[in-house]
Amino acid sequence: MRTLSRTLGLAALAVLAGTGLGCAPYGALCEDEMICRDGNDADVDACIVGYETREEVASIYGCEDRWDDYLLCMEEEFRCDGNSWTTRDDCNDERNRYNDCVGD
Repeated sequence: MRTLSRTLGLAALAVLAGTGLGCAPYGALCEDEMICRDGNDADVDACIVGYETREEVASIYGCEDRWDDYLLCMEEEFRCDGNSWTTRDDCNDERNRYNDCVGD
């Protein structure tokens, strides 16, 4: 059983590497966030998947430009405040435009 678990774990890592999560454009942003929040590698991976999902939703609804604007703002404004990863509401306009476009 232990060998099966290890094999499945290695297979999952291979799939993640094959999908590009290891070098995703959101990797640095997520790594910085998890350093701030004292997260781990699994938290970084989950963060990347979250960003990729929002990017995919933007693509489906034709809102790529609004996603790009929101992402650019987050990259510029996110900062660590204690253990909180925040833009201090500096990206509210961009976030609202993205959300309005995708129907959130």
